Amino acid sequence: MVSHGTMAEGMYNAAKMVFGNLPDVSYLCLTEEKDIETFRGELGILLEGLDREEPVTVLCDISGGSPYNTILELLGKMGDLDRASVVSGMNLPLLLLVLAAGDSSRETVKRCAKEAQGSLHLFEMQCGGDDEEL
Repeated sequence: MVSHGTMAEGMYNAAKMVFGNLPDVSYLCLTEEKDIETFRGELGILLEGLDREEPVTVLCDISGGSPYNTILELLGKMGDLDRASVVSGMNLPLLLLVLAAGDSSRETVKRCAKEAQGSLHLFEMQCGGDDEEL
């Protein structure tokens, strides 16, 4: 996972509460204290440590942001865009679905992304008679 601020770290910690230890999950945060070149270097090291034969899933906070653009750039330079599923708009339901699936194939990640989209709901008060319950 990659994000601005500490979003990716927070999501990692939340997922650990559900699944316990996550040895195959990593995160990197672009913070005010870290310039983009440092972020790029750290991300490059993280990607070099991955098994190049296995598919990789990268969840990003927003499309077009520096973390998203940097992961695409590095995966492209490594020739690994074809084995990677890069998803923007990450949220906790998406992360939990991907982890529960236990499979990083593009088809599985697509299914998880579609299912996670349905997790967004706006609470609205129902207006009605006095005897109506919420």
